[in-house]
Order: sequence, then structure tokens, then C-alpha cells
Amino acid sequence: MTNPTPPTSPKKYLPYSAILVLAANTMNGPGITTLPDVAADAGLTLYVTLIVLSVTMASFVCRRMVYAMWASLDSEESSDVEHQHGEDYESINKHDSIQSLSIDNSDEGEKTAAAAEAGGMDEIIPGASSPDKLIHREHNQEESTNAPTTTATDKPAEGESLLSHKDHDENMAMITENVLRPVLERTSIVGQSREAYGKQASIYTAFTMVASALCLGLAQMMLCAAILDGMFVALGGKSCALGLPSEESSSFLYCTTHSSMKPYSGSGAPTSLISVGWVIAASASVALGSVDLDEMISVQYFLFGCLVVSAVRFSVVLKGMADGLDADGMMDAVNDEGVSDSNDSAVNWFVGPNPFQTVGPIMFNFAFIVTSPPSAAMAKKESIAYKALGMSCLVMGILYTMVGLSGASVSNAVRSGMIKGGDDSNLLSLILLSGGESGGPSMLDLFFIGLFGFSTIASVPVYCLLAKETLINDAGVAPFPSFLLSNVLPWILVALTYNAAFFEAFVNWSGLLILGYANFSIPLLLDLKLKKVRAFRMLGQINKRVCSDDGRTTAITKGVLISVTASITIVIVMSILDQ
Repeated sequence: MTNPTPPTSPKKYLPYSAILVLAANTMNGPGITTLPDVAADAGLTLYVTLIVLSVTMASFVCRRMVYAMWASLDSEESSDVEHQHGEDYESINKHDSIQSLSIDNSDEGEKTAAAAEAGGMDEIIPGASSPDKLIHREHNQEESTNAPTTTATDKPAEGESLLSHKDHDENMAMITENVLRPVLERTSIVGQSREAYGKQASIYTAFTMVASALCLGLAQMMLCAAILDGMFVALGGKSCALGLPSEESSSFLYCTTHSSMKPYSGSGAPTSLISVGWVIAASASVALGSVDLDEMISVQYFLFGCLVVSAVRFSVVLKGMADGLDADGMMDAVNDEGVSDSNDSAVNWFVGPNPFQTVGPIMFNFAFIVTSPPSAAMAKKESIAYKALGMSCLVMGILYTMVGLSGASVSNAVRSGMIKGGDDSNLLSLILLSGGESGGPSMLDLFFIGLFGFSTIASVPVYCLLAKETLINDAGVAPFPSFLLSNVLPWILVALTYNAAFFEAFVNWSGLLILGYANFSIPLLLDLKLKKVRAFRMLGQINKRVCSDDGRTTAITKGVLISVTASITIVIVMSILDQ
């Protein structure tokens, strides 16, 4: 008789709201500032349609990714049973069908079959005769929190029969509170690729995940610093930075009075700069990156609130600016013959002038999926994880729709030269023009610009966490060097290229080539592959029912995978042809 398993330390859980907020904050990237332009190019109806399709697609991919993570628990339990019986099921992966399964010991096979016919399968393999246990996730049935669960450490000792139930009540009393959850190292995108395709494939996936985190992080870091510098210009009249002497100036100090998302452009400053905005954003980001995910959640709540109220305020301001343009008769000019002219400031209600160029920017606003496994693995139940991720897509889709529709006409007016002083149709630049001829924006609008700037910092630690966990778990890098590589090095790269003209193009192209496939194609591909790999580890009859009942979901997943991958490829090809 073995001793009862000692109590384990309490597990940390993330509630529904925390997972939702973390996911929403990671979608608050540079793409949101381009949405007025995107809506004007797409046309209002097409813009809303693309948002709805993107929300649906991202929610579906999140659902399949979470399922693949939590389905690993069934696979691990099957592996435990396999280990206890001494049967080698690894060879099943080499067969095309479960029908090829053979058991070396024919006597044990006959006993097992007889037990199954007599309804005794539960005694041979606990829980194996319950198909619902394997297929309930496909049918969105929530697991009961009261059901007793076991961990990998709760295996019977070697030589002890699986039929032994001694000390069962004592063991169950201790492990009932221990809810079984996926192990992040095994169920992250990299871990899933290792299980599905082997170690070599996981190395390539690890590089892809780090590259994705780097693309997302660098773009967001640059946006944070630029917003804060622009806010200092609006408040104090200028913002300053340190840089090496250039051909135009021998000073180490460079100042700008240009309030935009490229504050030092045209100021004669060198490529590498350490600005006031950079110092504040980097300090806040590194501080947040030094704590665990659950320890920064209160800050994430606050920053998400900053995002929501800022987006609402920006929409109100932009709607007021658009109404002012309509009142001045600028949006629907009428010629001498009484026919409405289609001038450059008008926004098409259905399809805009550049519809195909808007698919990529809208889709990539939802490119957060690679960052969600850490928070999904800390959910108490599978249903909490995928519902929170899906709701975050819906919430951000509403914010994207609101910002894009309210700012489309103002963006068109700026691009057509109808608003004085407008040289940039970026969202924040449009807000800075809200004062009109009377001067700059109000102090209230500057306050919300500042809140939005701080809200963009929220996603940076999550991107850095993805890179750090990948370096630690998959590259074998020690924790401290991985922290420096993921949290400090990117900010150094931003400082080195802060005023570079090529940086924006680098971020756009790297994101275009990496983020689409990494966030949408790879999770679906892994889900399809893992179903087969894990199915071959299970025992035949039960698994046949799983495969049969799962046919519709598999077909839908394949259809979405093909559609998404084709869309991403078309966007890349069209972007190349436009250059």
C-alpha cells in the first residue's frame, strides 16, 4: 500500500474577466490607429462585414487552440493507462488505421475483450467506457468542477493493480481541490507542434513564435514611445531626446515641436534616439515584465479601462468633426447642374476605392492568438478559457467598428487636403486636429490621448512573456538571460531605429509574412494533426466513436484553415505587387 499523495500547493487561476482583459489588451496594437483610413478605403458596409468575419474567424481559431490544449489531458490519461499495462501504442502512429492495432499477449487480449463485452471495461481501464469523457469538449459541454480529477503524480506505484481502491477516499479528499489543467510547456503552440510533428518541427515553430512576439512587440513599443512624445509636444510645446551628433547638428540633445506619430521626422535628429517617451514606456514595460502574469492583472484591468474610455471619447470627437464637415457642405458637393459630385472626401457606403488592401490590416488586428496559451492554461475550466477569448474578440471588434466608422470621413477629408494642417490621417493625429482653426485639441482630449498611450503598454509584457517562455522552455535559455533578451533587447532595438524611415516598413512586412500564418494557420493545422496523433493512442472502439462524431468539426476546421491561409497568401501577393 502506498502512502497518500501529499497535498500540493494551491494553484493560481485566472478568472474569466482576467483572461478577457489580457486578450483584449494584446489586440490593442498599432493597427487600431489606422482604422479610420481602413474604413475609408473599404467602404462602410464592407468594413463592418470584414470586422464580423474576422471576429468569427479569430474566435473559432481560439476555440480550436483551447480544445487542443485541454484535450491533452485525455491523451495523458490514456498514456498513463498504456504505461500501466505495458503495451506499446507508439507503433500505432505508423499505421493508417486503428484497425491495425494488435496486442502481443493474446491471452490478455481475449480477457480484455471478454471484460468489455461483459460491461467490465471500467474495471480494466477506468473511464474508458464513457465516450462522453472523450468527446464532450467537441459538443461544448462544460466539465463539472465537482468531479474528482487526478494529476500525473497520482499514478499507482509500480506493481500495484489499477483495480486497487485502498485509501481511495483519503486520496480523493486531497485531490478533489486540485483541478486538472494543461501543462503550458506541453500545450503551447511549440509544445503542440512537438507532439504533432516531432522535435525538429518544434524548433521551427519556436523560431516562428519568437519572431511573432518580436514583430508584435517592436511595433507596439514604437507606438507607445511615439504617442507619449506626441503628448509631451501637445502639452509642453516640445519633446526632447538624446542622440549622437549628426551632420546637421553637433549637439547630443534634439527637440521637436511636431506632434504626430513620427515626432522627430524632419527635425534633423539621427536614426538612434532615446526620447522622453521611450524612457517612460520602456521603464513601465520592463517593470511589468518582471512579474508573473497573474501579478500584473490589476494593472491590466486599469489599462483596459483606459483603452475603452479613450476609444469611446475618440469616436465622439471624430463624429463631431464629421458632422462639422457635413454642415459646411464639404462631404456632398453639388455642381452647377444639380448633380452630386463624388469628391475625394466622400465615403462609400458599400465598397470603397481600395477594398482588397483592407483585408490584411483588419485581419491582423486580431493577431493575438499566439500570446493566449499562457492565460488559457491558467483557466480553471476549458469553457472559461475559450469563452473569455471569444468575448475579447467581440469586444475589440465593437471598438474597431466604432473607431473606424466614426473616423472614416475625417480621414478622407485629411487625405484630400480639405482640413488645414492635416498631414497625417492616423487616428491620434486626427484627434490632434479636433481644435480646428481655434487651435489645438482641448485638455480633455489630450488627457484621453495620454490614457490611450498608457493603454498600449499593456500588451508589451504579454508579447515579452511569450518570447521569454519560448526561450526558457524550448531553447533552454536560463531565466535571467531570457528576460534580458525578451524584455530589454527589444527596447534597445527600438531606440536604435526610433527615427529610421525603414523601421515601419520592416515591421509591416515582417508582420505580414509571419503573423498571419502563425496566428491563424498554424493553430488550426496543429488541431487537425493532434486529433489523429492522440486518437491513435487511444483504444479502438471508443476512439472510433470519437472520430465519427468529430467529422463535422474536422470538416469545418479544414475549411477555415484553407480559407484563412488562402486569404493571407493573397494579401501578401497583392502587397508585393503593389510595391
